[in-house]
Amino acid sequence: MLPIIAKSVYKENNNSNAAIKFAEWAAAAPFDQVIEAYADCHRDPNIDDIFIRTLGQLDRYYLGVFLCNRHDMLHPWIYERCREVEAHRDSHLDLWARFHYKSSIITFLGTIQEVLCNPDITIGLLSYSARQAKPFLRQIMQEFDSNEKLKKLYSDILWEKPRLHAPKWAENEGICVKRMANPKEQTIEAHGLVDGQPTGRHFDLIIYDDVVVQDAVTTPEQIKKTTTSWELSLNLGSTHSPRYQYAGTRYSYGDTYATILQRAAVKPRIHPATDNGQMDGNPIFLEKKRWEEIKKTTSTYIVACQQLLNPIIGSDVSFKDEWWREWEIRPYTMNVYIMCDPAHSRKKASNRTAVAVVGVDANYNKYLLDGVCHRLSLSERWNFIKQIRKKWKSAPGIREVKIGYERYGAQSDIEHFKEMMRIDGSSFPVYELNWTGGGSSQSKVDRIQRLEPDLKDGSFFFPYRTDEKKLTSHQKDIKERKQSFLISKKIMRKDEEGHMYDLVDWVKRNEYDLFPTIHPDFLDALSRIYDMDPIPPRFRQRGSLEPAAEATY
Repeated sequence: MLPIIAKSVYKENNNSNAAIKFAEWAAAAPFDQVIEAYADCHRDPNIDDIFIRTLGQLDRYYLGVFLCNRHDMLHPWIYERCREVEAHRDSHLDLWARFHYKSSIITFLGTIQEVLCNPDITIGLLSYSARQAKPFLRQIMQEFDSNEKLKKLYSDILWEKPRLHAPKWAENEGICVKRMANPKEQTIEAHGLVDGQPTGRHFDLIIYDDVVVQDAVTTPEQIKKTTTSWELSLNLGSTHSPRYQYAGTRYSYGDTYATILQRAAVKPRIHPATDNGQMDGNPIFLEKKRWEEIKKTTSTYIVACQQLLNPIIGSDVSFKDEWWREWEIRPYTMNVYIMCDPAHSRKKASNRTAVAVVGVDANYNKYLLDGVCHRLSLSERWNFIKQIRKKWKSAPGIREVKIGYERYGAQSDIEHFKEMMRIDGSSFPVYELNWTGGGSSQSKVDRIQRLEPDLKDGSFFFPYRTDEKKLTSHQKDIKERKQSFLISKKIMRKDEEGHMYDLVDWVKRNEYDLFPTIHPDFLDALSRIYDMDPIPPRFRQRGSLEPAAEATY
């Protein structure tokens, strides 16, 4: 029941002050009492439009259920989310499970409420692309156009016939309500963050809704592009106290939302689909039958991202930080294996060519020694393979150098290699890298998972990124012995755009830390060491060095 004090307030004083006091009470009251109080208000003949109008401006849940006829929102959990968002609207990243009304509460009702409170406000709705942002604007346009109750209550703000009378009323250009100010921005506009970000616009409020989508997380470049676009979009805020609100769902462990959270740019407000945030938890909003259906028909990884908001939960294998071990000094005696996973395009959307050079010592420990991971043309692939083989063939202590090439697409490449060997007067075998994991699966994730045992037991090492001015004590000792060639060095490469990158740092940040949530080109090439039948170096008498039959191209 509505408390006597609140009931007496609105019966004795049916105006905006009464609505303010009523809203203050409702903000802290439980769901059942508030719903009953709303009903009492509507049954009371003494309640006037001023009370209803003010309550709609103050109470988002009332606005949605009773003024916008969203009876589908009659649920305690949705009620609690409305109260939570109302209490702290700005500078929060609301990550909620799919089907949990985040867009209805934040983008739809939130935008309407902002306009009803301040018709001079300018609001930018940003999604990944303009095509994805426009449905949000379309829904608001339809509400302002067809909701007669809203138009009557807020006739000083909303047009009776907006398509005829509004200065602007279109999805592409935005919509304009009745306002005193005349900025170049419309009251509400919809734009893309990555595809279709506007220039020269400055909004009082920017609402980011689903700026991260599946297409934004499949490669590190796409993630970086989305993150950079987000950084640029912050300049779309007004010059005086711009406001930002975020609503979304996870698609990858390393997506732009992760960057936003890491930088503490906003406060997270995370609501997974279950009470414990795990697959075996009880659904907090969805019906049990619906939750079981989602788990049954959707991959574990998608459920982890979209429903539990924790991509790592859906990862069958993720590589841990403590497994990453580095070598400062390589063993003197090693066999070297060069594995190439080629990409046949230099376009930004294509995969990278990954070449991993791995040394194996007498104890079967494996060391990343060298490599490259960016887009290379066919001739560039040949030159790199030739040069890297020559480099390690002549390196002190290296007993054997063996080259493996990914079988898919290798046939066309190898014909070129043969021709170049003929021209150069050189010849060396190139082994076909087949997937030896059993069955017909060619999953990169399955191949890369083979790295786990060696990583886990500490027998796979990555080069320490040595600062030549700050050698470790062990490195100084080796340098004094005139064996500086054994000291690890940064593997610096220049990509297809001419930008320098540190290979080890790139692999750690963009593939190792994020596996298996993104496309792992270099880790795939690295895992091919297990298809090379690696053996430890051994000393042999020169008389026993008879040519062995090799399956080569």
